[in-house]
Amino acid sequence: MFKTKAFVFLPGLLTASVMFAVSQNSVAAEQFFGVSPDGTSMRDITPEVPTLAYDDHHVVLTWHKPADYQKIVDYKVYQNGKMIGFASENNQTYSPAVEYIDAFFKADKERFHQHPVYLNFKVNNLMPKTRYQFNLRAVYADDSESSLSKTLSFTTAPAFGKVVNVLDYGAVGDGSTINTQAIQKAIDDCTRSSASAYGCKVVIPASGANKSHPVFVSGALFLKSNMTLEIQKGATLKGSPRAEDYPLSQGYQLYSYRTNPTDSRRPPSLLNALSADHRNGSVNEQVGYDARRHQFENIRVTGGGILDGNGWQHTAKGTADEAGNELTYYIEGNRKKVFSYGILADSQMLAAWREQNSGWKTKDDLYDLIKESYGGFNGQTSKDLYANRRSSLATLRGVSHAYVGELEIRNPAYHTIMFLESDHMTFAYNYVETYDINNADGVEFGNSAHAAVFSNFMNTGDDVVNFAAGQGADYEEGYSDAKPVEKIWIFNNYLREGHGAIAIGSHTGAWIQDLLAEDNVLFLTNYGFRMKSTTATGGGARRVVFRDNAMKDIGTHNRYKMNGVKIKNHGQIGSPFVMTLAYSMGDNVFKDARKPAQFKHIRIINNTLDNVSSKSGAPLIKVDGFDSSKSDSSYPESFHEDVIVSNLKAKHVVATQIDHLKDATFENVAVTDWDSQHKLLWNMTHSENIHFSHVKPAHKDIE
Repeated sequence: MFKTKAFVFLPGLLTASVMFAVSQNSVAAEQFFGVSPDGTSMRDITPEVPTLAYDDHHVVLTWHKPADYQKIVDYKVYQNGKMIGFASENNQTYSPAVEYIDAFFKADKERFHQHPVYLNFKVNNLMPKTRYQFNLRAVYADDSESSLSKTLSFTTAPAFGKVVNVLDYGAVGDGSTINTQAIQKAIDDCTRSSASAYGCKVVIPASGANKSHPVFVSGALFLKSNMTLEIQKGATLKGSPRAEDYPLSQGYQLYSYRTNPTDSRRPPSLLNALSADHRNGSVNEQVGYDARRHQFENIRVTGGGILDGNGWQHTAKGTADEAGNELTYYIEGNRKKVFSYGILADSQMLAAWREQNSGWKTKDDLYDLIKESYGGFNGQTSKDLYANRRSSLATLRGVSHAYVGELEIRNPAYHTIMFLESDHMTFAYNYVETYDINNADGVEFGNSAHAAVFSNFMNTGDDVVNFAAGQGADYEEGYSDAKPVEKIWIFNNYLREGHGAIAIGSHTGAWIQDLLAEDNVLFLTNYGFRMKSTTATGGGARRVVFRDNAMKDIGTHNRYKMNGVKIKNHGQIGSPFVMTLAYSMGDNVFKDARKPAQFKHIRIINNTLDNVSSKSGAPLIKVDGFDSSKSDSSYPESFHEDVIVSNLKAKHVVATQIDHLKDATFENVAVTDWDSQHKLLWNMTHSENIHFSHVKPAHKDIE
């Protein structure tokens, strides 16, 4: 008999979150939203408001699918009893993802793919401090409708208590003046007596600066609790190109251990929430790490404008895309190319090397020094500096309740938006362009809980949406810093051209758990649903559902036309679905976890994949555990377990490669046209208790 373990996970995400308890057997008690063991929903639709996704004139509604969602094609939204629109039409107006989702499905002439259903709606033109009632109806494919949902009663924010314009503090939007001091003074003054995100608004203005599209240049800014930073549409907040505007002493360290052998201090980002008592000290002090949550509260960054890190140069001509637009192509860098193609990245690397050794004048002198005294650009010092001394675009650490939305986000020197040790976060309606910048993940959640990521377009230089939870013994369950990443909801996004579209790990020490990714479109990424770790990292991922997503051209080097545009997938070769313990640990220095990392209680439900050609790519499903017989490690043999893959439709793929998988079910999986190098689609080794039901091509069960 083949058995799978029942689980229900309940990510609480919203402003008024629902508390819950999780037993040792991973069954949650109180319902916020639930997913049954077969990947289906377990609740009725009711509108809710994501964290801080509202102000004095608008509110965003989201909702979860009901149990009978399979035939739902849309939702109607009602305000005070009157129907105000369909979710699909509303997303056409407000979501930057929809233009690309529409282009994706325009090219799907055979109607092969799973089409996302929109689970969000932005209501505009409301009055301040006014109570409204909202309801939903599901619309089915046959034009029938569900009964009216339960009512959400919600009161909009009051008019902002204090509004300050950075022009009044002497800021100049001329694209060259460094405005750090002026903007920081505006933030400090505005927040001094604010008690909520709506008590203070700092405005980066699009008008009144004697410029049609003003660009306000700034170094590191430090946000405070209870504020909204509004970058107005038409305005740009741009990072200074000078390393000295991001003082290392005001920066931070990512983890409690060294993330490399020499120096793991990072400079501050352009936007920061960092506690003043945990900033960097000397290289030996290790004081820049802060595991505390709830150090800040109620921070919003929004407004429709541009947040630009000024990290790297881009090519003169961009890349034509499937929607008929031109995407910016930032030049891919590395430890040497940064000195030719970096902007802020270049300045920061020069400063880091100057601090390391000041005995050089020109870049040629520096190159010779690195080669002769530091082992070249692949030497340890070069790797460590490049891995830490570049600024990210935003680092929000220890924030309870944060909203980043309605922004054009681009060109960091390092990572893009980072939420660390935070809780109750919304990342929505953003247009993110960072391709092909080294390490430019779209949005990252580190040791954080309760997040909603929706209606974003993201074209990134590294993982698109990724999660990290530390490494090794310091982050094992029961330790003070072991805060898992948990209760995450990712939906209605267009995820394009990054490394992993949804990437779990590789830092999995404190566990990444209770995650639902649904109704997204994945295109041209190196990997699709990617889980990666190492044995020594420990922890892993559990209670994860990836359902109702459409995927195309994942991890290939294909070239073809789409909507009349030449498409070239020039990323890395990778797999659409991955569970691996063979990821590189890099140079991080940490104490090995007692137990090896593991991925378990994973559900992959109702997904489609067209990889265009079976002549390019990596295995459709790639799974590897740990074979202790092939290593001198003390860890025992390790399996990934309790995995269900059902209702997967795929074509033009490379055969699977599955090793060390246990207690898994493959059901209603139909695959056509896999690569000619493999006679069999299902290639499985060292695996136990595997059940196949209605799979094409067929396969016998494995005891």
